[in-house]
Order: sequence, then C-alpha cells, then structure tokens
Amino acid sequence: MKIKSAFSTNNQTKQAFNEVRSQLDNKAKIVLFFSSTNYDFHKLTSLFHQDFKESEVLGVTTTGEITTEGFKEYSLSAISFSGDDIRAKGILMNDIEKYPIFHREELTSSLKHVGIDPNAHTYKGNELGLVFPNGLIAAEEKMLSVVNSVFKHDGFPLFGGTAGDNAKFVETLVSYNGVTSNKGGLVLFMKSNSDFTIYKENIFQTTQKVMKITRADAESRIVYEINGRKASSEYARLLGVSESSLSNYFMSNPLGRRINDEIFIASPFQVLPSGAIQFYCQVYQDSVVYLLEPKPSIEALKNTLSSVKKEFKEIEGVLAINCILRKLQFEQQNVVNSLNQELKELPNLCGFSSYGEQLNKNQLNQTLVLLSFGQRK
Repeated sequence: MKIKSAFSTNNQTKQAFNEVRSQLDNKAKIVLFFSSTNYDFHKLTSLFHQDFKESEVLGVTTTGEITTEGFKEYSLSAISFSGDDIRAKGILMNDIEKYPIFHREELTSSLKHVGIDPNAHTYKGNELGLVFPNGLIAAEEKMLSVVNSVFKHDGFPLFGGTAGDNAKFVETLVSYNGVTSNKGGLVLFMKSNSDFTIYKENIFQTTQKVMKITRADAESRIVYEINGRKASSEYARLLGVSESSLSNYFMSNPLGRRINDEIFIASPFQVLPSGAIQFYCQVYQDSVVYLLEPKPSIEALKNTLSSVKKEFKEIEGVLAINCILRKLQFEQQNVVNSLNQELKELPNLCGFSSYGEQLNKNQLNQTLVLLSFGQRK
C-alpha cells in the first residue's frame, strides 16, 4: 500500500482542490477528503469524482481539519491509498435517521466485493470498515447497529467520525462517488497487505464520584434522573457547582462509561428547561457512569504517539478523528501549537475534528481515535 496526504488553506474551492489534487496518487484505489464548510462541498464532490473515477471517493464536512502540520482551520485535507493489494468498496446509506436497515443487503454485497467473510469467527488483521455518519440527526448508533448486524460474530473493526459544519449546527454533508447527502452515512470496507492499529486516546480520568442513570431515554439521548434526582441538580451537586452554571463544566467534566475496563466518554450537550440533560451520545437507563476530570493533554498525546510508534517498523499513514469538544478545550488551554509539534511526527497524517467518534460498536465523545497503517514490528 502507498499512502499520500495533502492539504490546502487556499480559500477558493477550485484552487484548494487543485493544490490537494496535485499531491495525491493518480492511481488511487481510495480517496478520502475532509472539507471545511467555507468551501463549496458539492463542487468539491464533483471535482474529486471527475478526477478519480476509478477510485472509491468519500467526502465529509468538518469542524476543523487535521493535516501533516496538525490541527488546521478552514482548510481542505485529503488522503489517497493506492496499490494492487488494496480491495475496497463503499456505500452511501441514505436516511440513517429512519431507515438504515434498508441498506443491509448492500452492506453484505460490499463485503463480498472486497472479499470479507461476514460469517468468519475471527477477522483478519488487514480487514477494516470506515464509517462517516452525518451529524445533527442523532443517528450514529442506528447506523453502527446496522453495520455491525451484517457480521455473524463480534469483533470486526470499525473506525470513523461524524461530519461537522464548523460549529454552525445547521447542516452537515457527506458524499460518495459524486453523490452528496445531508441525512446519510458513508461506509467503506477495505483490505490490503498492510497492517493497521486503532488507538483511542482519553484525556480524562475518573473521579471517585459515581452516578447511576435512573431515568433516561437512550434513543433521544436524554437523561432525566441521576441517582433518583433531577439530572441537572444531581450533576451540579456532585460537581460542587450551582445548577445555573452547570453547563459551563460540561466540557471539562463529562461522564465516563466503563466498557470492558475502558472508559468511553459521554459528553453532555445541553440542560433542557425541565432539568433533564441531553447528551451527544446514547446514555442508557440503569447504567453506572463516572464523573471525569481532565488529564494533561500534551503528556497524553506524547504517550499516545509513543504507543503507536512502538507497534510499527514503519508507519505509512495515519487517519485521525478528533472531537470538536477536545478541539475547543485545546484552544481554551492554548496548547494547539504544542500539540501540533507532536502531531507532525506522524507521516501522511490526515483527518478532521468531528461531532462524534465511532469505534467498533460505540459512538464516543471527547475522544481522539487514530488509525495507523504500516508494517508491524
């Protein structure tokens, strides 16, 4: 496999495309592009499709881009995968908010095209699925559920991020081979001779404060009661802050769900007039969650990169998805430049800041997920 990544900060759509296009592989099997909403996304979709007609081309709008120089704003970032060893097939799942199940047969057909056996007891180390749902429609879990349902056994690796719109919260877009959607989600199944690893970075640690979700509507992502009390008042009490100021602490003190001895972050979105709290992902009734507090972000990234590098003789390229809330936190802490100095060490880095992160069966918040390709040690 050969990987090339490129980015442009040119503010004109065609010029930015031309700058990026000139650095990607003409014979790419896969092209992924991540675009700020200051560009004409429909035009970009058409341009990429016209120039890479033999490729699987997936595009996503963002709320900040990730490039070979680290975090960027108002830019276009793209990555190409080429090589005779690559097999790949994507699909656009329309209307994931209502009817993702309608695409189950198409998912199965795509797996067959790539040569992935959905009935296998274990999955080969070179088989992978990428998922990119639209944001603002609270459909990530529905989409993930359908994608996972095509596999007879658990364990198939899925990696992805939710489309953003530069924090406007109006409309997000994804595209596949020239077709654009504001309600759909993208899936790409791929396999190659290259090894890959997925790493999840958590910049939070648990406190001693534990909560039980005693009344919730998981589908609408609303928690009504915590520990048998109104959600907002109990959350504020455990934090030791006033209920009226609670939302100011959501970014620095989200909740953690423990799954298989790992912490998966659930970030609150807003306090509703009733005192219920709406989240960026599903939180289930009767689940036990932990109040979290931040760890030093630069140290966490250094540890992450060290762990990733230890896995490989050589890294060919890295896809990165970073939550918008982490991005805002880094900006508040004034550590973006320091983090970028670390990120520059990753070859062919490409990705975006998202409205949610996907890892296997889970929708995550306030997380960095890295997908690294190369040769394992």
